[in-house]
Amino acid sequence: MLYYQLQPYSLSKHLWQIRLQFKQDNQDNFSLSLPNWLPGSYMIRDFAQHIVSISANCNGLPTRLEQTEKNIWLGHGQAGEWSIDYLVYAFDQSVRGSFLSTERGFFDGACLFLRHDQRQQEPCQLTIQALPPEWDIATTMPVAGQKQLYQSADYRTLIDHPVEMGHLLRLPFIANGIEHEIVISGYCPEFDQQRLVRDVQKICSAEMNLFAHSVPFQHYLFLLYVGQGIYGGLEHKSSTALQADRHDLPQKNGGNDDAYISLLGLFSHEYFHAWNVKSIIPAAFANNNLNSEAYTRLLWAFEGITSYYDDLFLVRSGVITPSQYLQLLAKTITRVQQGAGKDVQSLADSSFNAWTKYYKQNENSPNAIVSYYQKGALAALCLDLYIRHHTQQQKSLDDVMRALYHDWCARGCGLEEDEWLSIAEKATGLALQSVYQHYINTTTDLPLAQQLQGAGVQLHWHALARKHGGAYVEQPPQTATASADLGCRFQAATPGIVLQQVFSDGSAEQANLSAGDQLIALNNEIIRDFNTQWQRFAVGDQIHIHYIRDGLLRQTHLQVQPAKADTAILSINDPALVKQWLQCQ
Repeated sequence: MLYYQLQPYSLSKHLWQIRLQFKQDNQDNFSLSLPNWLPGSYMIRDFAQHIVSISANCNGLPTRLEQTEKNIWLGHGQAGEWSIDYLVYAFDQSVRGSFLSTERGFFDGACLFLRHDQRQQEPCQLTIQALPPEWDIATTMPVAGQKQLYQSADYRTLIDHPVEMGHLLRLPFIANGIEHEIVISGYCPEFDQQRLVRDVQKICSAEMNLFAHSVPFQHYLFLLYVGQGIYGGLEHKSSTALQADRHDLPQKNGGNDDAYISLLGLFSHEYFHAWNVKSIIPAAFANNNLNSEAYTRLLWAFEGITSYYDDLFLVRSGVITPSQYLQLLAKTITRVQQGAGKDVQSLADSSFNAWTKYYKQNENSPNAIVSYYQKGALAALCLDLYIRHHTQQQKSLDDVMRALYHDWCARGCGLEEDEWLSIAEKATGLALQSVYQHYINTTTDLPLAQQLQGAGVQLHWHALARKHGGAYVEQPPQTATASADLGCRFQAATPGIVLQQVFSDGSAEQANLSAGDQLIALNNEIIRDFNTQWQRFAVGDQIHIHYIRDGLLRQTHLQVQPAKADTAILSINDPALVKQWLQCQ
C-alpha cells in the first residue's frame, strides 16, 4: 500500500503540501515520477515544473533523492519506512491542473501525486486534511471508512478521480436507477436548479439507453466550477470536471438560449466519454506511462464521434428541438468548411498530430489543420447516415458503439489501430473500407449534402459574412450577392484592429498583410468603428490601407475579395425522415 497525505501549506501562496509514505522491503533502487500529461488532454504539460521543493527520509533520517530527469527522482536502495515530502504550486484554474486559494481547492491527481514506478499496481490511500472547517469535499474516489480518507485500487485509478473542495452546491438525481450528482462551486447568481437537474437527467438516461449494457460506473459526479468567461471539460471514469460561465446556467422562466444549450452539450459530451475513451480506448492510451506522447490515428473516433453524439443526445432526450439541433449542426459544418486546413490535413493525421498541432495552435493553424472534434463529428454523422441508408434503417452508428463497448467489456483492453473499422464492419454487416478511407484518411470533402438529403435535410451553401456562422431556416433562402470578405480574424485595437489570423487566398493575404499587423486607416480615414467602415466597401473595391508592423508605419493596397460560398444553411424537406434519424421525442 502507498499512502498519500494532502493538505494546504498556504492558501494565499497557493501551495499544497504532500507526503508519500511506503515501506521498502529491499535495498533495490526505485524511482518516483510525476506524469507529463494526463488522460483526456493530449499535450505534454510538464507538471513537475510546479514542484517547489522535495525531500525524503528513510527510517526517520534524511536521505538523498536524486533527480535524474525533469519529472523523475531516484531513491537509492535502502530498506525501511520511506517518507517523501514536497510542496506544489497550485494556481491552474483549468480542469487539467490543480488550484488552491482562500475560496476553493481543486486537483486532478496526475499533476500532484508522485508515483512509485515499480509499484504502480498497488493500492493507494489518500488522506485530505487541514482544510478550512467550512469546506466540503466532492469526489467519486471510494471512501476508506472515515471522513477525508480515500482508497484506490492502483495509481491510474487514484488519478482518475478529480476532487473539488470549498463551498459546494449539491444537486443529486437518479437516472436509470443510478445515483448522479451535479456539484457546483464558484459564485453563481440564482438560477433554475430544477431545470438543470431535469435536463441533465434526461441526457444521462438517453445515453445509458444507447448502450443497453452494464454501466461503467456505480454512481456519477459532475463537478462544475462556474466563473467568468470560461468553458471546458475533462472526462473521468465516474466523474467529470467542468467549467462554464456563471451566466450559462438556466435562468428562471427563461428559454433555451444558446449559452445554456452549449452548457448542456458540455455535460452530454463529457458524460458520453464514460463509454467512449474511458472504457472503449485506443491501445496507445491504455498502454502509455504518461511520460511521453501516445500516438494514435483514432482520436477522431473518440473525440469526433463523442462530439457528434453530444448534440444528438440533446435532441434525442427532448431538451432541445430538431430545429435547434440543426442550428448547431449548421454552425459546425460552417466552421469546418471555412477552415482551409480541411484541404491540407486528414482526420487520421489530425488525430496523430494532436500533440503538436491541435493543442499548440498558432496564427496559421486555420490554414494548416482540421479539428478532429468538429470534422470528426461530421465524419461520424456521414458514417451514421451511410449505415442507416445501406441497411434500410436496420443498423446505425449506435450499433457500432454498442459493439465497441461490448468488445471492451469482454476483453478489457484497448483497440489496436485497425480494430475500430473491423468491429464496425462486423456490427453493421457492411464493407466500410472505402468509406473509411474517404472520410478518415483523405482530405476529400465529406458527402454532407448527399447524406443529409437522405435524412430529410437540405444543405445550401451561401457566400455570407463569416460572422453569420451558419443557420437552420424554415424556408431555403434565395441566393444573395456575395459579401465582401477581409479574409482574416481580428480584434479591436486603439486605433483600428489587430489581425489575429490571416486566411489562405483571402483579401488580407493577397495584400501581404500578416497576423499581428495593426490596421489604422482605410482610404486615409482613421479606423474608429471598423465594421461600420468596412460595410461601405463592395467586392472588387481597391482600398488604401495604413497599418503598423514592428513599430513602423506601413501602407498597402487591398482588393476586396468576395466571401466564399462556405456558410451552411440547413432546412427540412422531409420531417418524417428527420424524426427517424434524430429519434427525437
